Amino acid sequence: MIWALALALAEVWTWFATSAHEGDKPPSALRRLSYLGSALAVNFVWVGLAFTYWRSGIPGAEFLAFLTWSALVANAISHAFRSPLAVLVFGAPSAVALLVATILFPAFQGPTQLAAALGAVVFVGYAAMSAERSVLAARELVAARRELEAQTLAANAANQAKSAFLAMMSHELRTPMNGVLGMAHALERTKLSPRQADHVATLLRSGSGLMTILNDILDLAKIEAGRFDVENRPFDLPYAVNRSVELWAPAALEKGLVLTCEISPQVHSWVSGDDARLRQVLQNLLSNALKFTSQGEVRLTVEPTGRGDEIAFTVADTGPGIEPATQARLFQGFTQADSSIARRFGGTGLGLAISRNLARLMGGEITLKSQLGEGSSFRLVLPLPEATFQPELSPSTPALAREALVRALVVDDNRTNQEVARALLEALGLTVETAASGQEGLTALATGGFDVVFMDIHMPGMSGIEALAAIRASGLETLPVVALTADAMTGERERLLALGFNDYLSKPIEPAALVRALGMAA
Repeated sequence: MIWALALALAEVWTWFATSAHEGDKPPSALRRLSYLGSALAVNFVWVGLAFTYWRSGIPGAEFLAFLTWSALVANAISHAFRSPLAVLVFGAPSAVALLVATILFPAFQGPTQLAAALGAVVFVGYAAMSAERSVLAARELVAARRELEAQTLAANAANQAKSAFLAMMSHELRTPMNGVLGMAHALERTKLSPRQADHVATLLRSGSGLMTILNDILDLAKIEAGRFDVENRPFDLPYAVNRSVELWAPAALEKGLVLTCEISPQVHSWVSGDDARLRQVLQNLLSNALKFTSQGEVRLTVEPTGRGDEIAFTVADTGPGIEPATQARLFQGFTQADSSIARRFGGTGLGLAISRNLARLMGGEITLKSQLGEGSSFRLVLPLPEATFQPELSPSTPALAREALVRALVVDDNRTNQEVARALLEALGLTVETAASGQEGLTALATGGFDVVFMDIHMPGMSGIEALAAIRASGLETLPVVALTADAMTGERERLLALGFNDYLSKPIEPAALVRALGMAA
């Protein structure tokens, strides 16, 4: 009863010493000292109980005492993750009692007593070594955790810097490309001699190739940074597939290749998924097949796999084939089969890496089968569940845009961008005025008479977003304002539309996209 009362008092002391902690607030020095005293009190109560058993003379009680001290030592080792002090506080009293009792207060006779003393020494020594190793392991774990936290912070900072760099590069590269491609598109709509038209076509083709490389680099970086999203919407599958094939039909004809497309009648016409990303993957696969095939054919087949809603898209060619050792490397970024291929055919080697990542983002996979001299076969498998037919509004034509919209205002601080937008809009029959800042745009709008505004986003002084807020606040709630930006990062379109812009155009401006924007504004 005396022991039970002492233990109860010691436990109450421990509860009092630990219950006053408030959240993550560190305890005071007095509170730490109080907890240390309570821990020692609890241990001495148990040590005293075991020593009482050891000296009681009751047969078998000495074994109970031995087990009690051993359990206290084992419990102390379990506290090694806290600190060496915790091991001493919880383990030293029982370890000392075990040694003192077995050596100075023998409870056995002859060889049994010697065995008990040696056993106590060995046990305490082993416990001390175990505690030391546990303390060292705990320190290494703490150091590793701190290093991991530091590396995580550094990785997050690097990822943020990478995202900021990508956004800047997207803006800085797209701005001059807007001037090059925009003026080329505008020049294409003028009266040209056959030689001049050929020059413009070469300029547009080269610029489009450069934009493809830029978009591939940005896409891969966005995928790696986890900033790439795929959509899920109903679309016409045969139409999407045929568009991809039609895009590469001229290239196949130029090389003398047969390009065929076979769509199984068992494939649903309307499915749910991301048609834009599907076309991107198919175009990459078709582009590779046509690039590396010098004679024969390239065949695209579309058929159900028989597993749920999965559909397989297979692009097979009669090219040279790929060695097994190089097949795995083809899906890594900036990798081609060998350096000679890069010299012969060009390219960054990003297409397949992006395609596999896009396939996985859409819940599918791309696999490759190839043998030297027998061609290659890339198989894309995607889950595309059947969807309800969704009739779409026909896109607005330039004539409709000209009838509904007459006068446009272009607000952009870059003079080249102003001239590009002016040339493209005037080619569609609109009268165009320009402003070099958000404030100049507001001044121009005050005169009235504009049917649509094309607003750059990043401008010194008043940004395009601030200018839009001022336009809406001035009472022009229904005036169509189209965001015009070189920032093509994922989510930018959704962000700008949520802020109140009526539509979004990325630079370089595509004439077809401009026509669609005018149609929506009308």
